[in-house]
Amino acid sequence: MTTPLEHLAVANMLTGRSVQLSLQEIAEDLGGSDPAHTPLDASEAHALIEALLRAGGRSSEAAAAALEGVHDPAAARRLLAELSQDAETAQLTAAVLADPPTDEQMSVEHAVAAAVLLGALVSWLQTKVDIEIKRTEGKTEFRFRLTKQPASAGLLRDLARLVSRILSGPPQ
Repeated sequence: MTTPLEHLAVANMLTGRSVQLSLQEIAEDLGGSDPAHTPLDASEAHALIEALLRAGGRSSEAAAAALEGVHDPAAARRLLAELSQDAETAQLTAAVLADPPTDEQMSVEHAVAAAVLLGALVSWLQTKVDIEIKRTEGKTEFRFRLTKQPASAGLLRDLARLVSRILSGPPQ
């Protein structure tokens, strides 16, 4: 049996493309298709992550700075590392990393790296909190309900801190 540390080593040996393909596969396996709980596109996923960061106490400026991380290839590796250690996603991530997808198995031709990262991040967050998306008159509103597990008062703050670390890297 392979340990999470061994999966991290495997993830670090993967090419950037393999990391993206692995995240895409994990997101597809985790994700739902209910539009009331799933972003319709990368723009809405971006807005959802921003709303989570703001709900977790981050300022607009800090949220915007963290979201710049979606363009950093290291953020995809940090998310893959988090997925491999998280109790809800470790088994799925281990299975994907044991046989990483190849270009013949999956295609991200229409998805940019940032969109794949956002999709995987949202899919993972859905294992932590119930996300409700309301779309009315051209506006989108996000609600986060703490029904996935017994929640401490600081769960959104902790998730916001973790998402910021994934996107931006460790504090310097």
